[in-house]
Amino acid sequence: MATMCGRFAADLDWGTLGLEFEAQVSPGLPQPSWNFRPTQSIALVAQDAHGVRHLAPAQWSLIPAWSSTDKLGYPTFNARIETILGKRTWEQSARAARALIPMTGYYETSADGHPWYFFPKRRDPLLVAGLYSWWHGRLTCTILTRDALGAPAQVHGRMPVLVDHGMAADWIAPETSGDDIIPEITQRSAVLSEHLRQHEVRPIRGDGPRLIETFAPSPPATARHHGITAGGTEDGDVTLF
Repeated sequence: MATMCGRFAADLDWGTLGLEFEAQVSPGLPQPSWNFRPTQSIALVAQDAHGVRHLAPAQWSLIPAWSSTDKLGYPTFNARIETILGKRTWEQSARAARALIPMTGYYETSADGHPWYFFPKRRDPLLVAGLYSWWHGRLTCTILTRDALGAPAQVHGRMPVLVDHGMAADWIAPETSGDDIIPEITQRSAVLSEHLRQHEVRPIRGDGPRLIETFAPSPPATARHHGITAGGTEDGDVTLF
């Protein structure tokens, strides 16, 4: 099983991205991949309490600082943005440890089992809203999702929360109130998702740019596949992939 969003591509120039965000670029950033999966090391942009921005590698599976173990009983690859301020796993990060997950594009699987690739019309990277947490010196993170609307909803019932480049600085600033910016980001992400392009792709196996190539299209999915919560806790999105 994998989460929604449970696969994505990132073929980006980290140096250029670091300059764009005026961020310190940490060593160990991942190599380009068209099949990033939960628990792997991915890149995020975040800002520390001193106002310094960082482009750093993080484990894609958030472990809250209070946890006594890194083996939680529920998946933490994704979190529903609608409930992050009210769930213990996410609350601390939602208020002061928000991040951006840069992507080239992401995949979703329809109810009839067909994977689709979503990507921007231009080459600009997608900025996806995330949260981060330090656990015993390990940087971990999650990707935020919301109800799907428009064309993405024809494939899946949930979609990643996209962040407008103009709102990115406010999103990652620790001093920004989570209560204020989370509803704003949620609303704005729906508009951004309307401008994405999408096409069907082959089953997501292995790696390489061939994974995002257009596959012979199938009729659009007529039913939404809503994620179920594994373990019944903390509102993570889980779906067969």
